[in-house]
Amino acid sequence: MKRLIAAAIIVASLGATACTTAVVVRPHRAGLVLVNGVWVVPPRVGAIWIAPHWERRGFHRVWIEGYWRY
Repeated sequence: MKRLIAAAIIVASLGATACTTAVVVRPHRAGLVLVNGVWVVPPRVGAIWIAPHWERRGFHRVWIEGYWRY
């Protein structure tokens, strides 16, 4: 009888722990560009976002902010 009760408890606990998670991701709208983690509309057609980066200028490194290239 103890084994039957133990088996019933195990079966009941397995059924209770069987959880599922659904992740819904919708695609971004056409024409948007990802800029610093945010989807934005480019200022004009054909514009390309250049991400911020470090550049070498002589013996120094300079931080270049992100900008739109037309």
